Amino acid sequence: MTYATIESSTAEGRPYYLYQFVEGDQVWRFTSRATDWTSAASEGDTITWEAAAISHGDVVQTSEIERGRLELTWPLSHPFARRFLAPLGNVPVTLTIFRGHEQVLGETVAHWKGRVVGAEVEGVRILLNCESVFSTLRRAGVRAKYQRLCRHALYGRGCGLDIGFHWQTGTVTAASGNVLTIPEAGGQPDGWFRGGVLSFGAQLGFITGHVGTTLTLSRPMLEVAAALAAPESDPETGDPIPVVADIAPGCDLRAATCAAKFGNLPNFGGFPEIPGRNPFGGSSIV
Repeated sequence: MTYATIESSTAEGRPYYLYQFVEGDQVWRFTSRATDWTSAASEGDTITWEAAAISHGDVVQTSEIERGRLELTWPLSHPFARRFLAPLGNVPVTLTIFRGHEQVLGETVAHWKGRVVGAEVEGVRILLNCESVFSTLRRAGVRAKYQRLCRHALYGRGCGLDIGFHWQTGTVTAASGNVLTIPEAGGQPDGWFRGGVLSFGAQLGFITGHVGTTLTLSRPMLEVAAALAAPESDPETGDPIPVVADIAPGCDLRAATCAAKFGNLPNFGGFPEIPGRNPFGGSSIV
C-alpha cells in the first residue's frame, strides 16, 4: 500500500504532519504525531521530529495571495513558538509542511511551503501567521528613489562596501532583553554602531542604539542570552569560554558620513543638493 493509494481512498486515510522550520543554518523539526518520530536521511543518517501540540488551518489552492496564508496553532507555553512574539529578525524563517499517513510511515509528500511573517497570542494559544512561498512572485521590486539620503542598503549591492572588512570582534559580558554589553564597543564614539549589524553564529541582529559599551538591538537575541547563562568550558583549563560576537558600524545615510566614516562617496546613492522647493510647482525657487 502506498501514500497515493491511501490518499485517493474515501475513508482509509489517517494523516499526520511534519513541520520543518529553517532560519539560516538552524533547523527545527516537529510532528503532529503523539510521540517523537524518526525518519531516514541521506547516507544512513536519521532525522528526529519532536512531537508537539501543533495544528494548522486548511490549505487553500487559490490565485488570491491573501487567501493563500496559513495559520499554525501552538500552546502558549511552547518555547519555539514564543520566540516569534519578539520582532522578527533579518533572516526569514521558512516553513515546509510534509504530509504522510500512519499506514505507510516513512513516505511523505511536501504539503505546503512558505515563511513565518508574524505571531499573536489568542487566549492560551500562539498563532503563527505564515504566507505561501508563491506570494513573493507578485511583490513589486524596490525602485531607485530620488532623495537626499542614500537610497542604498548599507553593505548591500549598491553601497558596494564589503562587511567583511568592517567586522569588529567583541565579547558579550551581559544581556538584558534586547540590550547587550560589549566593552569593545566603547572604543568608538557613541552612535558609531547605530544602524549597523551584530553577528552571533548564524544569527544577525540590527543595532538600533549605541552608547558607550551598550548596544541596543531591534529584537532580543535569545541565543546570546542562553550562551551567557550556560557558557561552554575550555576542555584544557575548565574556564568558561567568552561569548564572542562580531559588530559592524552603521550609517545614517548622509553624504558627509559616507565620505568621512567609510570613504565611499563615489557610491553614495542620494542627491543632497535637491532644492527645498519643487521646481515644477509653478512658483519661483530663487
